[in-house]
Amino acid sequence: MVSMTKREKIIVSIMAATVLLGGYLYWGPVTTVGRQGVEKKSDSQALAFAQKVIQKLKADTSLTKDLFTIRSAERKWEKDPFLKTETLLSDTQQRKVSDNATVSAGTQPNQVYSGFLEAGTQRLAIINGMAYASGEAIDSNGHFLRRIQPHQVEIGKRNAPDVIILKMTDYETITGK
Repeated sequence: MVSMTKREKIIVSIMAATVLLGGYLYWGPVTTVGRQGVEKKSDSQALAFAQKVIQKLKADTSLTKDLFTIRSAERKWEKDPFLKTETLLSDTQQRKVSDNATVSAGTQPNQVYSGFLEAGTQRLAIINGMAYASGEAIDSNGHFLRRIQPHQVEIGKRNAPDVIILKMTDYETITGK
């Protein structure tokens, strides 16, 4: 038999005392001491209290401020609050469209974006079965990975404004299964 240390004996004795006290309070004699001060309120008192609360809520102007904040957040945003730039959303969308339009079909690399990994602050894109980080060259034609997003990657050439966007492809589409 293994002997218990002093610390273990103290823990077991406190646990046993807690279980005994809980059992006594649960199955022991029921007393009404301390419960006599509770008074029953009538329905009219509860209704008057509810009406008073409703009046205070109507008078509270912070609710209108909250509603204004919620409604303004639901509107279309002119500027992305998460980007650290002064560029408007409409400008960035127009730039992406114009950049995509300038890429000719002959210069587009034969690449398949099939996966996305994010470990801490580093993002990796799986392109043609190889993992690439932002800024890495992806082929011998001078294409490099500009930006990695979960649903797409942007590929470009050094000192060129052209951008190629590769969308994430499904496993079934790649393998044909």
